Amino acid sequence: MSETLLNHRYRLLHVLGSGGFGRTYVAEDTQQVSLPKCVIKQLQPVSQDPVFLEIARRLFFNEVEILRKLGGHDRIPALLHDFEEDNQFYLVQDYVEGRPLSDELADLKQLSETEVVVLLRDVLEILEFVHQHNIVHRDIKPSNLMRRQYDRRIVLIDFGAVKEIQTQLLQETGQTNLTVGIATQGYGPSEQLAGKPRYNSDIYALGITAIQALTGLHPSQLPTHPTTGEVIWRDRAMVTPWLARILSQMVRYHFNQRFQSAGEVLQALDQTALVDAPTLGSDETLVPLEQMAMLKTAVSPSSEVENVAVKPQHRAVAAFVIGAVSLVAIGIVMGARNLGWLQPMEIAAYDWKIRNRPEPAPDPRLLVVGITEADIQAQKRFPLSDETIAATLAQLQRHQPRAIGLDIFRDIPQAPGRSQLLTALKAPNIITITNLGTPITPAPPGVPSDRVGFNDVVLDADSVVRRNLMFADLDTTTYHSFALRLAGLYLAKEGIQLQPSPSDRTVAQLGTVAFPPLSKTAGGYQDLDDQGYQVMLNYRGRTVAQQVSLSQVLNGQVPPEQIKDRIVLIGTTAANAKDLFLTPFSLTEKENSRLPGVLIHTQMVSQFLSAGLDGKPLIWYGSNELELVWVGGWAVLAGAIAWFVARRPIWVLIGETGLIAIVVIIGISAFSHQGWIPMVPPILAIILAGGGIAAYRMTIGE
Repeated sequence: MSETLLNHRYRLLHVLGSGGFGRTYVAEDTQQVSLPKCVIKQLQPVSQDPVFLEIARRLFFNEVEILRKLGGHDRIPALLHDFEEDNQFYLVQDYVEGRPLSDELADLKQLSETEVVVLLRDVLEILEFVHQHNIVHRDIKPSNLMRRQYDRRIVLIDFGAVKEIQTQLLQETGQTNLTVGIATQGYGPSEQLAGKPRYNSDIYALGITAIQALTGLHPSQLPTHPTTGEVIWRDRAMVTPWLARILSQMVRYHFNQRFQSAGEVLQALDQTALVDAPTLGSDETLVPLEQMAMLKTAVSPSSEVENVAVKPQHRAVAAFVIGAVSLVAIGIVMGARNLGWLQPMEIAAYDWKIRNRPEPAPDPRLLVVGITEADIQAQKRFPLSDETIAATLAQLQRHQPRAIGLDIFRDIPQAPGRSQLLTALKAPNIITITNLGTPITPAPPGVPSDRVGFNDVVLDADSVVRRNLMFADLDTTTYHSFALRLAGLYLAKEGIQLQPSPSDRTVAQLGTVAFPPLSKTAGGYQDLDDQGYQVMLNYRGRTVAQQVSLSQVLNGQVPPEQIKDRIVLIGTTAANAKDLFLTPFSLTEKENSRLPGVLIHTQMVSQFLSAGLDGKPLIWYGSNELELVWVGGWAVLAGAIAWFVARRPIWVLIGETGLIAIVVIIGISAFSHQGWIPMVPPILAIILAGGGIAAYRMTIGE
């Protein structure tokens, strides 16, 4: 290396690494005798333009402040010095004597489960500290985890300062046609690759690293589920169930389904491995049989039971046995339901009814402008430039849409065309988006709050979108959803406004339709996350609205009547954008099983318009008390039928089958009128009560 001293004190010894934007060196500090070695990271701006350099300088020193905060942790290399020399920027950090985990895995191939747990604890303790300072590392991987030589503890290195600075520089100065989320392929989750990292994006990357350590396989060698996107790995490692569950939750495809903080993962690691809960059909089935044996002893019916229809004592026995067995059946079914064991089956039945009801025509009040793969290829960049978005808005405004919804983030400039876009967004009929994740993604500057809506969606445990989040509270502010803002603009011209229901002022109402919020036990749910103001999303059908491409709009190929007086939503439909969600239709869709986010919001807008203008009610459901009566009634009816035809088993089977068919018919009929009546609990109650009575009577020889 050159003998020239940087900043008159640092002698470069050798290169640690290099990339397009800078280099990392091991250096010697000639002014430090006790600890002379250090690491120097050099940022090399690609342009010497004064404006470019000023932006680089500002971002560099912002990053310096972040690194100073993090230097308070003993397992994060401290920032020792920073300086600028010849329009190049330098960070000087502690030198860690040790070995990266990537080298360790290259030699050992795999780590034991105990070693992986220790690794997880080490890194999670650091991430707790980092996240408390509102910083996301964004590049957790084996090469950035150093095994410190003197105590074997893990040290977290490379906070991507140079990479982040360069990315932001290019965004602000418009020097590139592509903005890339900071991450290493295979370790970065989908939201981070889309440029929207969250704290649990680091948890995902750490989970993938731990799985690599257990399996000996690089993330690129691990397959993913074709529909859910989940990583498939458990068949490739010897691991206890409790740790497997923790790692699987760390690497869930959607961030809503992961641990939300490093502290949550540490707490899970501290818990003893739990035994899997029993499922319906195991030991629980012993309960009714034991009860029946007791009943047999207590009742001791005689051979004259054939005349039960005419003997009061036999009628009393029949009522007692039918009531007791039915109560046992009801207890088992409702207990299993309250524990959530039946929820997957009830949700599957709900989805089946959604898929099989009649398909209406696309909503004539809506138009979707999709940004397709072909549009991205034609524009030769993604995200699209501000200039392209502004031109699209101008082309649409020529034909007088009633409202335009821009489902595209524009908090960061995408040069050229920034001023044109901000001018276009001043139009009073345009709604833009924000995202309430951590950290919040703000709306474009200058757009008033009443024309901003959040585009967050809520997911069920299976990552399917079934609910429509209307309002969300954050700190002291209440936010409206993107879809609700758009529908409100449209309905205002019809003299319809969102207002409290006359019968309950805590409930929102559009036109004549009230929107009571979901509770934790709404419909088939048993422990619903009911935060915010949610209703069931009543999908219009597989095709919610007419759809055109961005290129068609820009080329003037969309007839004016498809735009005039409609709500036009603009968003990405390209698969590579990863703004895709599972819906109740996904199970039967072989192609395009995931729906783009802009079409999810279109479904929500259509639901609001149909309620306000057409009076279409929401999906309704009964109270817990009514559902108990509903299930109990079928159990008693099944028990009574089984009692009187028990001597002919085929008639018991026919009777129970008939009752089940009636339950299904009622459930489907109610759903055609927006009613969600549970079908799985009464069917199980019919089977248990009818089967229990038949078994009892055959046991006592009747």
